[in-house]
Amino acid sequence: MSAAAPVPETWRPVRASVWLYSLDRASRSVDSARVLRLPRRRRSVATGGWCGLGNSPDLGTALSGRGALRSAVAASDVPPPSPTGREFSDEAARHALAALPGPYLPWGAGAMRPAGLVTVGNDIVLNGRRRLVELGSGISTVLLARLACQRSPRGGFRLAAVEHDARWARWVTEQLDREGTGSDVVVIHAPLAPHPRAEQGLSWYDDAALTGGLHTALRGERIDLLLVDGPPAYAAGHGLARYPALPVLWDWLAPEATVVLDDAERPGEQEVLRRWERETGLDFDRRADQAGVAVARMGGADPRTGPRHG
Repeated sequence: MSAAAPVPETWRPVRASVWLYSLDRASRSVDSARVLRLPRRRRSVATGGWCGLGNSPDLGTALSGRGALRSAVAASDVPPPSPTGREFSDEAARHALAALPGPYLPWGAGAMRPAGLVTVGNDIVLNGRRRLVELGSGISTVLLARLACQRSPRGGFRLAAVEHDARWARWVTEQLDREGTGSDVVVIHAPLAPHPRAEQGLSWYDDAALTGGLHTALRGERIDLLLVDGPPAYAAGHGLARYPALPVLWDWLAPEATVVLDDAERPGEQEVLRRWERETGLDFDRRADQAGVAVARMGGADPRTGPRHG
């Protein structure tokens, strides 16, 4: 019997008969800067709920009835866990994310880890976050929009995702539109351009597109949760690509805002964290590395990223 052909590195097994393709965002073209707006959110006549999600259970309900709900990241869609902290953490997170049901999402290797998403979701729920900004967009944007719509906090919420890639920004916007998330969720297209805060040879989001989009999306209010998952920083020589996030957006942050950096286990992001801590005085919780993220809270308070038990 001849040996099986090698599997391309851009594919990974999901089930025995299914392969999931990880999109190469770096190869997509970039158009001019613009803000992609969504239609107003609609109230469901049948359920009285917002955003077309109905009266979905919350994260606590999902954790108490793990087998009752399915989503794009249900446990049956991923390889069985191995006995390490990383896999067990993601496995538990998938059950929590099942509280955010909706259409299938093309989860790939470039998406934020389930455990990291739950860390962000916990901060939204436990600390009442209502003004969210995400640098980078994708599956995480859709799931966070589902959570924000599900909670419908008093005073409303606003979620702005900043994306350098025009084609990917359109896909995320169309997905949000299909789910009826409404005008409170905005994808800002800001192409990468030279910036004085960027390292030599690296780029940052176009300043005019970024600030103009945030002014429109936030309507003059400050950010109370900043999730830094862009621009792409995986390529050689791009490890510090996300450094400008805090210097550029520092004055946009609310006094007790939470700052989250994804891919915190990578050397480049670790150096970014060291610089941020030295320059701002923030103390990032690196115990969250198990979820692939590092978390800090403005004002010196410890970030509440999950329930605390004795």
